[in-house]
Amino acid sequence: MPENRRLELAIKRAETAFMYVREITESHKHIEKKYKSLVRKTPMRIKTNGLGSTLAFVFSKKKGENQHFLFYHQLEKWLSENDMVDAEDGEFVAKVIAMEKADYRVSTNELLAFLIWLRRFVDGMIEGEEDDDI
Repeated sequence: MPENRRLELAIKRAETAFMYVREITESHKHIEKKYKSLVRKTPMRIKTNGLGSTLAFVFSKKKGENQHFLFYHQLEKWLSENDMVDAEDGEFVAKVIAMEKADYRVSTNELLAFLIWLRRFVDGMIEGEEDDDI
């Protein structure tokens, strides 16, 4: 990947992560600590269990507009906007688990890079910790 593209993508990750966290802190204050906990735990879940399994876990917990629902759709939107998943047709998690190995690996690495930024912003913008197991 050319250096310009790499830099543009890093900037886009940061801007998008900031926007997503700001949305939580402004419009979904009642779940922000649970959201923070979910964001902080997700990279290790991906590294331990794989992207598909982690997304299936988040998918199974999304009830109404809770932290899982919002987080799941943020991840879907990020991969869709970066042409890694087609958000139009079918369920996001099903598309991810059906990916070819190379695409799955690229998507995993991209989400991990994005989650670095998301975690930085939740740590800086959301006070406190949620004690519940998320």
